[in-house]
Amino acid sequence: MAADWYCQAEGTEHGPLTVEQLRDMARRGRLTREDFVRKGEVGEWVAAARARGLFDGVDGKPSAPAGGAALARAANGEAAVVDDRLSRISSVDECISREEQKKRLGVTLVNGLVWLFLGFFVISTFGAVLIFYAVSWVVNWLLSEYNVRKLQAVGTTATSEQFPEISQALDEVCAQFEVEQAPLVIVINMSAVNAFAIKFARKKVIVLLSETLEGILDKPAELRFILGHEMAHVLLDHGKRGMFEIYKPAAYKAAREMTCDNLGCAAAGDLVSSKTVLKRLGVGNKLYPRLDEDFLIAESSYIYSGVTGWFLKQYLTYPPLGKRIANLVDFADSA
Repeated sequence: MAADWYCQAEGTEHGPLTVEQLRDMARRGRLTREDFVRKGEVGEWVAAARARGLFDGVDGKPSAPAGGAALARAANGEAAVVDDRLSRISSVDECISREEQKKRLGVTLVNGLVWLFLGFFVISTFGAVLIFYAVSWVVNWLLSEYNVRKLQAVGTTATSEQFPEISQALDEVCAQFEVEQAPLVIVINMSAVNAFAIKFARKKVIVLLSETLEGILDKPAELRFILGHEMAHVLLDHGKRGMFEIYKPAAYKAAREMTCDNLGCAAAGDLVSSKTVLKRLGVGNKLYPRLDEDFLIAESSYIYSGVTGWFLKQYLTYPPLGKRIANLVDFADSA
């Protein structure tokens, strides 16, 4: 069991410690719920009471019952810092952002009209257009394996042997949201903090860029946020709803990004870690600690203000960083 935990107790800092050593300190009364713990040398200090499973049976006060994902982490020996309200979320429908909720009806109606027009078009051509669709689908299916292997050729697949942290985090996200077939995760070398989900025919892939991993590989909650965010794209954009939504304006795509942030936050089980990942995406792994959340939120209001802001909303498919952070706070508060 890795000795990578630290605690502030009895007026001094202790560590590195294993999870079992931390639990032993709690049983002996040397570590209290008011003390602080962190994972790794550069992790964030959090109240020890928030470490799930750390105080089970201590003083007759077991830790609050954990959700499915938190229980899985406890079974793996991880005293994970988890907000139980978030870890109990198990459906993408519980993560729909307020912005997407406001736009869904209009987008659904437009897509209904689009499909109605396509139906009339198929009938008027006596189904001939379906032949072209079938041929294109077969070609796409034949090329799907080629496209996946092309990505693997410039990087590598994240497996339990090469990247056990990714494998475990992916298993936890799939378990929490009842995803039966996990997407393939491929890591490629690129000097950008980002990740994306793509689909080749029936093959679904999550691509993680190396610079992203270099900042979060030893931070389970942040890793689950990234995977959870991309899993939401897999479920919504590459699932049945994605097939129906032929028409998706930029503003709707931006609202969908905040939905994906919400699912990522639920997967992380921690609002602070989720906001940290968004900051990393904004300015990188080294500069993110400098960011001020209040400034970012105020800046996002300015970006969307006035006539210029209105035009920006019509083509920006990603909301401003401050808007995404404010959305996460709202989501965590209402969970």
